[in-house]
Amino acid sequence: MGPRKNSYPLKVYYGEIYASYDRVNRIFTFGRDLAWRKKAAAECLKGRPARILDLCTGTGDFILEVARQADGPVELTGYDFSASMLDRARKKCHGLPERKEIRSLDFVEGNAARMPFRDASFDAIGITFGIRNLLYANPGSGKHLSEIHRVLKPGGRLIILESSRPENFIWRWINTLYLRLILPCLGGLFSGNLAAYRYLSESSRNYYSPEQLEDVLQEAGFRVFRREPLFLGSVMLLTAGKRG
Repeated sequence: MGPRKNSYPLKVYYGEIYASYDRVNRIFTFGRDLAWRKKAAAECLKGRPARILDLCTGTGDFILEVARQADGPVELTGYDFSASMLDRARKKCHGLPERKEIRSLDFVEGNAARMPFRDASFDAIGITFGIRNLLYANPGSGKHLSEIHRVLKPGGRLIILESSRPENFIWRWINTLYLRLILPCLGGLFSGNLAAYRYLSESSRNYYSPEQLEDVLQEAGFRVFRREPLFLGSVMLLTAGKRG
């Protein structure tokens, strides 16, 4: 059974918590989200893709990590529905040293269900802690997956870093307790928006297991060929390819 339907005003939430978003992420992942993004960026750059899309880029942590690691010419695009998040991402770019490998680094605001890119535009797409928002309790989840499939080249790689449900019962209980009680309270305290972190808490603890997400991706035309549990299974790193 998939997640139940929901109507959280995500654009409003992310538009209100952008200022504290990075700080809260560091606190609640004990700083491990930086290492996870480094691992996801390295995975994304395998095969030396020429054009990469960072979907649900948020404040740009992942796309900036890709820019730091790139060892060949690449064009980078960050895409998100939150103008406030994108403004913060652009400001971060000012501190990024110029590198000849980065042909372009652009940020685009828009709806993930109607992306303004041509078919097969990207060699790789990365989504770090964002696909949950596209699929969890979202009646447009099918359209989101269809759009991702459309703009990715045949044989292109889809890299997903996302919350997961641990297999170990004891750790799953601890993880659930942490997400249910600690994350929304302290997240609300730091950001001033309790509702936003209640949503993040609920969507994280009720999200797919790696096996369930793999099934969803396969139905959408992808083939998952690598799964890696992180943080004792509280986070998953999946690599999928687009079937032709």
